[in-house]
Amino acid sequence: RAFTRYESEWGSLEPQIQAPASLIRHTERVLAGIFGASSARLVLTSALQGRSMELHELATIVDEAGDVFRFNRGLLQGAIEHIGMGVSVVDKELNLVAWNRRYVELFAYPSGLIQVGRPIADIIRYNAERGLCGPGTVDEHVDRRVTHMRAGSPHTSARTRPDGRVIEMQGNPMPGGGFVMTFNDITTFRQAEQLLKDANVVLEARVAERTQELSTVNQQLLAATHEAEKLSASKSRFLAAVSHDLMQPLNAAKLFASSWLETSGDEDSRRLAGHIDRSLAAAEDLIGDLLDMSRLESGKFTARPTDFSISSLFDTLQAEFGVLVEQAGGQFKVVSSQVGVHSDPRLLRRILQNFLTNALRYNPQGRILLGLRRRGEELSIQVWDNGPGIAEAQQKVIFDEFMRLEHGQRNHQQGLGLGLAIAQGLAVMLGHRLAVSSIEGKGSVFSVTVARDHLCMLPVPASLAQTTPKSGNNQLAGTKVLCIDNDEDILTAMSGLLTRWGCEVKLAHSGEAAHQHYASGFIPQVILSDYHLDEGVTGTQVVTELHKDYGAVPTVVISADRQPELLSDLQQKGFSYLSKPVKPLKLRALMQHLITP
Repeated sequence: RAFTRYESEWGSLEPQIQAPASLIRHTERVLAGIFGASSARLVLTSALQGRSMELHELATIVDEAGDVFRFNRGLLQGAIEHIGMGVSVVDKELNLVAWNRRYVELFAYPSGLIQVGRPIADIIRYNAERGLCGPGTVDEHVDRRVTHMRAGSPHTSARTRPDGRVIEMQGNPMPGGGFVMTFNDITTFRQAEQLLKDANVVLEARVAERTQELSTVNQQLLAATHEAEKLSASKSRFLAAVSHDLMQPLNAAKLFASSWLETSGDEDSRRLAGHIDRSLAAAEDLIGDLLDMSRLESGKFTARPTDFSISSLFDTLQAEFGVLVEQAGGQFKVVSSQVGVHSDPRLLRRILQNFLTNALRYNPQGRILLGLRRRGEELSIQVWDNGPGIAEAQQKVIFDEFMRLEHGQRNHQQGLGLGLAIAQGLAVMLGHRLAVSSIEGKGSVFSVTVARDHLCMLPVPASLAQTTPKSGNNQLAGTKVLCIDNDEDILTAMSGLLTRWGCEVKLAHSGEAAHQHYASGFIPQVILSDYHLDEGVTGTQVVTELHKDYGAVPTVVISADRQPELLSDLQQKGFSYLSKPVKPLKLRALMQHLITP
């Protein structure tokens, strides 16, 4: 066969011609495949020299070649036996030449089937007949696999057997002809792979289920949030309505009581008017604290920190509380400063107002001091008093809701104990710290620590540095005041109060009536306007139109509405604000401040 293949490639061989070099090389390769290279060269050299070899010489060469063949085959067999997968090797004639024990075990071949020289087609046919090659006829399986081997095509495939085992097969050609096949049982791997796939399917199903549950919960939360927002908005509207409806009659009663107190000729009437005035003030404080606490809990307070000079805030508090402390028979001193702070001036003022209100409530005839101390990059704004002091145990809970001191209860002081709780809530919102230090029988110090602003150190204009007005002066005499309110009782009470202060007063129920006063030649020096008027019109709208038509005039907006948006809007417009019910002393102090050149 070897020389037939040579003839097909190089032409026919004629006995009469000398052997060409190509034939000699081909013959040497054929003999080398049988005897080995050295023996093949010896035999070929002897034949070319015309020397005939003795039989024993040829036998020796054949024996040596056989020994080498057996050694190489034993070496190959030993190597493949230690491989964990099944291995089979066929020569270029597609006959089986080597295999290992694992190959026989994987296919459970019968004894005698696997042997050297067995055509691989017989083994393929045996497997196909047992159904190990998949669908198709036996001849199709044999022809397809033999064709792959003859073509030397590498391939990889996996087949699931009827018993459930999965065998992976890889085939690769060998140099010079032949084919090597490996067979590996990957059943465990495929089972693990399937378990992972099943787990992934289950996981995806669970994820989808949880996602659906979360989506449902989110929708419920959105619906609940929407409902809560609606309730919060409704609550805000309710609070605004309650504030207005409660404070309107309370404001009128407060003004009438103040007028009665100032005009009463006999001591009994004055004492009765004083009791009424104090009761109304207590009711105002209770309502105000409840509304502020409700706003704080519902998040209606909005902090707008900015840089400003503390002197402006101190001047406002001095004007507000100076007259009150003097009226109560006490002393109030403010240590002026031009240091800049970073805070919300409106909310910081509310905190200090609560400190000062408590100091005045529990120490009416005593001394109160407002000032500040530097603490590095921070400032400690402090309110001192020489009142009864606070027990050490109560100092730890003094900022809790509904906390009232024992001596206040003994002296029948009005209040729900919410003032300091409100101050604490505002301080948390602003990032400030509240503290208290007290010695029983000697007094207390309440402080709020705020951030310092080094850029806000400019002097305060002289027009803002007002001294505390005295209650007995007649600074408002002749002052022209325009009062705008849709409540007849409040206008009547306000007119009586301002007239006794020496003011020239004009009353207006609406913006149209206010314009008529201007048209008749009355030019006010101060405008006092309610915020909520009839038909949805606001006092700020009416006053803005008056300023536009006739020129700007110092304006005080009076309202029970303490919404941050309203206060911010008034501040931007340059309007002052007083909450209902109006305290006459506060109103007087503010008006004196506004008309002072």
